Amino acid sequence: MPPSAKPAPESTLTYADLAKREHQLSVIFNTIADVTFVLSVEPDGRYRFIFANKAFEKATGVPVDKVVGREVREVIPEPSLSLVLTKYQEAATTRERVVWQEVSDYPTGRVTGEVSVAPVFDEAGRCSQLVGVVHDLTKEKHAEEQQRLLTERLMQQNSDLQQFAYIVSHNLRAPLANALGFTDLLTRLDKDSEAYDTSVQHLRTSLQQLDQVMTDVNDILSLRDTQAGYRPEPVALAAVCQLALEGLQEALQACGGHLHNAITEGLRVAGSRAYFHSIFYNLISNAIKYRSDARPLQIDVAASEVPDGSLTITVRDNGSGFDLEKASPHVFQLYRRFHSAAVGRGIGLFLVKAHVEAMGGHISVRSQVNVGTEFTIHFKPAADENLPH
Repeated sequence: MPPSAKPAPESTLTYADLAKREHQLSVIFNTIADVTFVLSVEPDGRYRFIFANKAFEKATGVPVDKVVGREVREVIPEPSLSLVLTKYQEAATTRERVVWQEVSDYPTGRVTGEVSVAPVFDEAGRCSQLVGVVHDLTKEKHAEEQQRLLTERLMQQNSDLQQFAYIVSHNLRAPLANALGFTDLLTRLDKDSEAYDTSVQHLRTSLQQLDQVMTDVNDILSLRDTQAGYRPEPVALAAVCQLALEGLQEALQACGGHLHNAITEGLRVAGSRAYFHSIFYNLISNAIKYRSDARPLQIDVAASEVPDGSLTITVRDNGSGFDLEKASPHVFQLYRRFHSAAVGRGIGLFLVKAHVEAMGGHISVRSQVNVGTEFTIHFKPAADENLPH
């Protein structure tokens, strides 16, 4: 029961009157949505719960009857405990209300609250009690975090869009200018001359380059469209990896390479089958394309899931590798290539990163020249239906 206000002289209050007053105060405290509690301040500097309302139990999952009568150290977990003890002491010594925010882990989960504690003094002027109120900020903080993440994502998308527009315009300009130049030249050349045939060939090459850029633009815009309508589904990773490998089997055999798929057959995760296929296909294709001539190609694909629900996928090869220190800021950018000897468009890793992030994941890379490359994809435990688990 909450502590009563200073009673009238005992001669005018019966036990029934006191019980009624206690009940009325209890009803009032238990209708308050915010957590409300009262602590007794003990001589040895300890603080003991003498009252907690129903909101306390709802917020923390700890029954009120398991709280009342217990010392604060038995109820509040670290690291919050050290903070609240300091704040309680501050309220008692300054004789003023103290307000702070804290995050605590209870059976109901992680609770964020704004705590307000005010001292109560006895007739001798000593701080005998602390009255506390906690306003639950968990939902507000979650909404703020979601808003922050959304803003961060929009800023990144805007940056990506600006980069995309610049790169595409740059890559369109050269083949288009060449095509226009050769078209103008053809009007002034004899159709039976060797120069005319050469110019036609150059024009064809420029138009093919232009067509390739437009194909890339279409692929990327299609990617944005599919991301907007993304809905996770159960995906058998081993089967999808095998399907991607089948499309590259001929190229793998032609170079004498070998791929070991160590993904457990029964491993299923929530995500997009098409996205995972693209991820495996592009990473395996890159390993084949940028293999080392000094040794047979070996590709190892693995996936592991830990008890907390997080998932890690690795694709490792013993290929030619690249200088990560120089390439690090640009590895996943559009039209970036790090091997001049091999044919490539510089779009594969861009798509891989986009697909990974669309499913809520993160991709990183380690590489060393003449040693090989390892891509690691990590998915956190699912917090909602849009994340793999």
